[in-house]
Amino acid sequence: MPFETPCPEKESSFISKITYSWFDSIAWTGYKRPLNFEDLWDLNKDDRADEQVPIFMKYWDAAVERAKANSAKTGKAIQVSIVSILFKCYWKTLCVAGLMKLLQDLLPFISPELMKFLVAHVAPQSTEESWKGYLYSGLLILCSILQTIFGVQHMKRMMLLGMRIRTVLSSAIYRKSLIITSASKRDTTAGEIVNLMSVNTQRLLDLAGFFFMALTAPIQIGLSIYFLYNTLGASVFAGLAVMILLIPYTGFTQSRVRNLQMKQMLIKDQRVKLINEILAGMKVLKLYGWEQSYADQITKLRDREMMLLRRAALYGTSTMFSFTCAPFLVSLSTFAVYVLTDETHNLNAEKTFVSLSLFNILRMPMTMLPAVIAIMIQAMVSVERINRFLNAEELEKNSVMKEKNDVEPVVIKDASFSWTDESVTLADINFSVKKGSLTAVVGTVGSGKTSLLSALLGDLKKHKGTVNIDGSISYVAQTAWIQNASLRENVLFKDGFQEGKYKSVIDACALGPDLELLENGDQTEIGEKGINLSGGQKQRVSLARAAYKESDIYLWDDPLSAVDAHVGKHIFDKLIGPQGLLSSKTRILVTH
Repeated sequence: MPFETPCPEKESSFISKITYSWFDSIAWTGYKRPLNFEDLWDLNKDDRADEQVPIFMKYWDAAVERAKANSAKTGKAIQVSIVSILFKCYWKTLCVAGLMKLLQDLLPFISPELMKFLVAHVAPQSTEESWKGYLYSGLLILCSILQTIFGVQHMKRMMLLGMRIRTVLSSAIYRKSLIITSASKRDTTAGEIVNLMSVNTQRLLDLAGFFFMALTAPIQIGLSIYFLYNTLGASVFAGLAVMILLIPYTGFTQSRVRNLQMKQMLIKDQRVKLINEILAGMKVLKLYGWEQSYADQITKLRDREMMLLRRAALYGTSTMFSFTCAPFLVSLSTFAVYVLTDETHNLNAEKTFVSLSLFNILRMPMTMLPAVIAIMIQAMVSVERINRFLNAEELEKNSVMKEKNDVEPVVIKDASFSWTDESVTLADINFSVKKGSLTAVVGTVGSGKTSLLSALLGDLKKHKGTVNIDGSISYVAQTAWIQNASLRENVLFKDGFQEGKYKSVIDACALGPDLELLENGDQTEIGEKGINLSGGQKQRVSLARAAYKESDIYLWDDPLSAVDAHVGKHIFDKLIGPQGLLSSKTRILVTH
């Protein structure tokens, strides 16, 4: 996809990048008038999903293959962690951002030393030249500027990294949802998948801005205590004792928060699943007057969720309160012990300014540390949930072979299939279809007709035998699938528009009279799940989509059950049958 309005950041100068002056143009535009979509720049190439997702999937697939090899030797379940994969993908960005964060957090310790020299310089008994005072002041300003530059550049890289992580994980979760086995689907609800793609990936994005703070905060605290010891002596250990006393309490509260987070996510999964069911069956719910019953169920789940959130917030607030008070208690106890333990200990200007500067440095990591720990705990819960889903059993990629066969493009030989491991659904199947033929699979409800088509598509677990498909496949399921787009877009399905071909498909699927009834013809917008089409219309749109694709093999799962008898005869004669539009294709029709 071409870039129409490329972002100017890549072409900007070094000074422009560190001062963000390349952003001025869009800021001025937004100041003068409201911004339009056309005013926005395209994403940088490195931030696009089509650039990032293949990198992640390359490392992920390689790790899965290694895990399968180890599993075959040891007999253990396949377990691959997204943490190691993400590190392989983004270790360079992490190293650069980590170095910037380290420099940002070390620079403040230069200020107290400069402050010491500056206070000594302005003392009445000082004999130093005046230019040194200007030098100390200039260095103090320079330290602040460098600290700001490193801090902003670190945050920018980590937020971009968080965005990329969310993008690749959302894509990986979506892809996984398409290829997990039926047994795995029983343990994973639609609500859980939605939460994985939205809530859990957002937790990792939230962590990105605070990840290195969890590593550098202990360094800042340790250095602050070291310099305070050099300034105030052993009295600093009184403040250290206050900090140590808070550690067990923090550990207890954060473990409680983690447990509450796990319980809350399970209830959230149930709530989202129930909401999806309500939206999908809104017509039935309205007809039977079940609104209040379902509203009560959602309210109960939400009340339980709110209770857990409230308890987690109370634990988090108590931790935050204790650490907010901690810097004050540390400084108070340190100064008190320093003054009271020895009569010679006097707090002169130099010691007071330097100590207060160090205590000020100490305040930020001590205040933020509990919040960072809470965010890390939430991210760990999310990583655990995502790992469990991405390691679920998948359909075998090679269960359906693609070998060339000009005579029989569809062959099943001595094969057995099942939806789960508990029982075999289709046993010892031998089935072949000649090229260009029409084959009908007839049977009663529950006899395995749909399962046979699913086996050809590779959706069933194969226990033995072989399945070979030579050519591309179009599949029309019993339940029609409709996009929230115009009727024409539903038929074309991203293929180019060819008027003659399109008209012949519309006629074969008996959609001509329907287009005349629709307000805007084939440009009529179809609502979510085809809400403004009847069941028969939706099925005929699905048939038209498959026919327009011009695949080699067509699998139809009882597509005529939703249409009237005379319409069904028309579709069979004009589309499916020996004289139909697809008469030269290999066709398998399931019917009762």
